[in-house]
Parts: sequence; C-alpha cells; structure tokens
Amino acid sequence: MKIGEIANAAGVTTSRIRFYEKRGIIAPAARGPNGYRDYPEDLIVLLRFIEQAQGLGFTLREIASVEVRSGPHPVSCTEAISLLARKRDAVDALIAEAEERKRRIDSLISELQESQARSED
Repeated sequence: MKIGEIANAAGVTTSRIRFYEKRGIIAPAARGPNGYRDYPEDLIVLLRFIEQAQGLGFTLREIASVEVRSGPHPVSCTEAISLLARKRDAVDALIAEAEERKRRIDSLISELQESQARSED
C-alpha cells in the first residue's frame, strides 16, 4: 500500500508515518521499482496502536521498547496489562502530587486572606 493509503486507513498523516520510520518506531518500507514506499497492510494496526498508546501518555521510547507482533493485537495481552498498570500507577502518583500541591496552594491562599482581613481591620 502507498503511504497515503496507509495514512488514511490508520487515521494519521503521511508525515507522521515518515517520522515513525525515521525514528525506528516502525520498520522502513520496501521501495518499489518506481522508488515509492510500499507498506504492508498490517501496518495499519500498528499505527493505530502507536496513536492509542501516545493518547494514553506513553512516550515513543516506551512504545518502541515494546515487542511488537503481527496480527490484530500488536502486543500480547499480558504485556499490555503490565504496561497499562505501570502507566496507571504513574498517573496515580502524578494525581497525588497535584492534589498535595493544590492543598498547599489553598492553604497559602487562606493564610493570605486571613492576613489581609486582619490588616484591613
């Protein structure tokens, strides 16, 4: 399949495919006699997986480290569950950190409001 066909089918841009190829996220495409890239149809599933993983907060480095296989699921369910659980734990830690930061901000606002109210009396 040509790059435009793959891009349309996977819902990505052609430049995104070239970027993934340049960074080693996907294998380089074979070139036809005319010099055009010729991509295998199963790349559609992999591109969708990459986009979904990025949407869940995985970095390209994390995605590239995953052992990809062919078929309808580019990653084994066992590995996917493990990766997702670790990402969830990291998100939970970020949420806890943000909540603590918010608590400290709220506390400082309260202190400043009280100080302001005392100085206005």
